[in-house]
Amino acid sequence: MACRLRIFRRNFLYGLDPTLSITPKKIECEHSEIEKVMLPLLRGRVFHVTKEENFEDIRRSGWIYSNQQARLAFTPQQPENSYGCKRGWVSLYDLSDPTDAEIKEALIRHWFLRTIRHESPHVYLIVAESAWSSLISWKRTSREVGGKEFFIPFVEAWYPGDVPLQLVTDSLVVTGRRSPR
Repeated sequence: MACRLRIFRRNFLYGLDPTLSITPKKIECEHSEIEKVMLPLLRGRVFHVTKEENFEDIRRSGWIYSNQQARLAFTPQQPENSYGCKRGWVSLYDLSDPTDAEIKEALIRHWFLRTIRHESPHVYLIVAESAWSSLISWKRTSREVGGKEFFIPFVEAWYPGDVPLQLVTDSLVVTGRRSPR
């Protein structure tokens, strides 16, 4: 496997609590191996994904703002009828309890880990387990709107409102490299 994991120390001051810091883990791997590398790191977790340049805005403000979803979201084909966006909620991926078959189905249908483009770093912000009880699940969405609004079955969830970065416990900065030919 042609991947590297680099950990570097940087304090991120969120504006909410100047003592809050995260040690981001920097991961570089071939684009073709992103799924194989990232799934084990993300299983059992809930996370938000954004481009590295957008993360700087999030870091400075101390919040993942719901009103920025259209600009920051990565769900492929983020349509105007996206369930969470229509309600002003922050879109998250919830891999806390789906089965392997459900994750595979979501990957096949929506390719949700393949949002990373070659040489364009993305930041995965891991949400604290203490916030999970506040999440709106895809199951509730399915009951409420069926297929009338866009959502990713099995793996998408939403935080109802803006997410303070105090609820982020870890971060991964991921860069996909072109595979050598």
